[in-house]
Amino acid sequence: MKRWVLFLLCCLLQGVALAQWSVGIRGGTSVTDIDRSHASRIDETYESLCGYDIGIRGSYTINPWLAVRADLSVMQRNHRLQRHLNYLSPVYTDHLNTYLALPLMADFSFGAERLRGHLLLGGFAGYWLRQRVNGITYGMTDYEVFFNDFDNMPDFESTDRRCDAGLAGGIGLSYCLVSHIALSLDALLYYDLVSHHKGYPHLQDYRYLTTGTLTFGISYFIPRKERQ
Repeated sequence: MKRWVLFLLCCLLQGVALAQWSVGIRGGTSVTDIDRSHASRIDETYESLCGYDIGIRGSYTINPWLAVRADLSVMQRNHRLQRHLNYLSPVYTDHLNTYLALPLMADFSFGAERLRGHLLLGGFAGYWLRQRVNGITYGMTDYEVFFNDFDNMPDFESTDRRCDAGLAGGIGLSYCLVSHIALSLDALLYYDLVSHHKGYPHLQDYRYLTTGTLTFGISYFIPRKERQ
């Protein structure tokens, strides 16, 4: 038993000795899909829309193959509601949702000294900052149907759940340019475990978002002697 304790203690001390911080920035694109319950109309379908994902990142390298990574980003999680019933086919609504996202992930790395692959696994918390809706709506008279453009930023309602949480993970590549500078390319997936709609007293209208992001970043590895 004592040998195992000494072995684990040595591994921990070795990890602390090799530990290194890095900070960086990243940016790219996002695409979001919505999973909604059967509460929607039969003539409605949801489509994915692209957005942006920009932010900062930090990581704490424990050993050559394991690090803890945390990002703070402003991310769009957009989707379109399309109508398909007869004369209503031109009608659609784009939901442009801006979130503050904080993923925390374990970063397993492998490969050569300069070019390395990464497997990221963890979760995220988020907050719904802003919503904007635009698209085409319709009106009717006794003689015709007409269509109008609209674009507005509605207030949040009591049925909106602004706090978000779920699973996060993905893969990435990094390339070390010089001793303390590295470029990275990450493909991440954010999977909601919390519906962003609370539903109604007699209608459970749950809506879950799944967002994929592709971002390019640059990081600076802080030399250990600068942290003394």
